[in-house]
Amino acid sequence: MRKIIAFLGKYPQQTRYEFRGQVYTGQVFPEALRQFVEFDEMLVFVTPEAREFAWPALEALGDPRIRPIDIPTGSATAEMWELFAIIIQQIHHQDVVIFDITHGLRSTPFLVFLFAAYLKTALAVTIEAIYYGAFELQDKKTGKPAPVIELSEFVSMLDWITATNQFIYTGNARYLSAQLRKEAPPALDPLADNVWEISTGLDLLRPYDVAKSTRDLPEYLRLAQDAAPPPFALLSKRLVDEYSQFACEDMANVQECLSRQLRMINWFYKANRYVHALALAREWLVSLICHFFQGDIKDKAVRDDVEILLGGGKRGARESRFRHEWHRVPQGKVIRKLWNELANLRNDVLHTGFRKNPRSVDEIVDQVKNCVAELNRIADVWQLQP
Repeated sequence: MRKIIAFLGKYPQQTRYEFRGQVYTGQVFPEALRQFVEFDEMLVFVTPEAREFAWPALEALGDPRIRPIDIPTGSATAEMWELFAIIIQQIHHQDVVIFDITHGLRSTPFLVFLFAAYLKTALAVTIEAIYYGAFELQDKKTGKPAPVIELSEFVSMLDWITATNQFIYTGNARYLSAQLRKEAPPALDPLADNVWEISTGLDLLRPYDVAKSTRDLPEYLRLAQDAAPPPFALLSKRLVDEYSQFACEDMANVQECLSRQLRMINWFYKANRYVHALALAREWLVSLICHFFQGDIKDKAVRDDVEILLGGGKRGARESRFRHEWHRVPQGKVIRKLWNELANLRNDVLHTGFRKNPRSVDEIVDQVKNCVAELNRIADVWQLQP
């Protein structure tokens, strides 16, 4: 349903409003608004004084779609919460809402934007527009009507806020990429694609794809700096700071790639993405030993041999080709112990608790913390600090 939410002040005042070249007249702005906006229902929120003095102007229209909703004055915090509860009761899932913030207390615009943010998130409401009839800008001497200011463009700020929060607290920028594609000119599509590739690569644990995509990010941002919408422009530095740490200048340099992947493990851990941190930590340890023996870290046979080696050197009848070289591995005892801890912990997590005596959530978090710390200590000795 398409609903207008409007507020009334105490006193009506005949005013001419101009909207997109047309002039509309009303004693209160909702009277003019109904002439140029299509709606199913107009909910007019009125204090006792507004109901007595201003509501009659709308009541006289005899429009059954327009109805008053009684609210407190809003002079105290408790009354503002009461207003919030009353508004929420009138809005339903997936309604389309238009706000009119012309009348009411000066706190009304502030509250409306907060209400709008909540409604979008909690009830999947579409905030189509926010209008302000600037009656104080009319000029009665010259006959200049009051302009109707559309704040609709700023409604998208709510989506930017949501996307920004998701990015800052989880590192996931896919929503940010989608918002960029929706709000920005097509020329910025390559940047949106790049951000999406980085974020999705992190989600899918593709460190080499991430290393390549993040290497290109600064250039995409440079090309987009003049065309990017203001909300995104303010985020660009944060985006670079967060993601460029994973970039590899030389994808063939295994040492550099291992260092960047270690950064990724630490980043996952700090973002509370423990499953990702565990999964990549296990593979990182295999890659480290592959590199030590100068094996191809992407070769499955080599990795299988290293996994057997880390597990003790033999798996059934199969013996690791590196078994007799294990004594050369720095911190071999520490690495093998960590391997077993990582393997057990990862299996516990990925079996989603469907085991006998599964670890508690608190135990898992604490053990992930210990494993990541141990991984960093090993990296320090191997001179692979992130």
